[in-house]
Amino acid sequence: MHKLYSLIAGGGLLLGLTSCWGLVDPVDRIPLPQYKPLLMARTQLEQAVAVLPPRELHNTGKIYLRDPYIFINEQYEGIHIINNQDPEHPQPVAFLRIPGNVDVAMKGTLLYADSGSDLLTFDMSNAQAARLLHRVREAVPELPMPETGTMPSEYQPQNRPADAVVIGWQKL
Repeated sequence: MHKLYSLIAGGGLLLGLTSCWGLVDPVDRIPLPQYKPLLMARTQLEQAVAVLPPRELHNTGKIYLRDPYIFINEQYEGIHIINNQDPEHPQPVAFLRIPGNVDVAMKGTLLYADSGSDLLTFDMSNAQAARLLHRVREAVPELPMPETGTMPSEYQPQNRPADAVVIGWQKL
């Protein structure tokens, strides 16, 4: 009998709580940010990969350690290569320009990196002279927006040039 009274009291309490929703003012919805994709023609994307002199770090992402080197992603631009043999005095070695790069991984002397929707493989046996070995087109999904947002209709995939690859995002 005690369980029955508890059940009835609990159910009444739950029903009473649901009636309070009408008394609460609705919260104004915060509008989602809008983004437009930064596009690059496929031929330009494939020709842009290059080993350049070291440069300053600005908008870094993932970090990969492969002794004695540190590989630091520069969001959407490429990978900084730093010699960390002396951890108290790390030495920038080079910048590997890879448009649309956000991820990096290594196995042995091979470095794998995305470039927009492509997967690139580099020979890193000489980090100062990284060498592109292979490109797999459309191996990974298109770069996602950096946060949940909306995209104006003129930037939707069906409204872009056929040879365009997303290499980053710009907040509108």
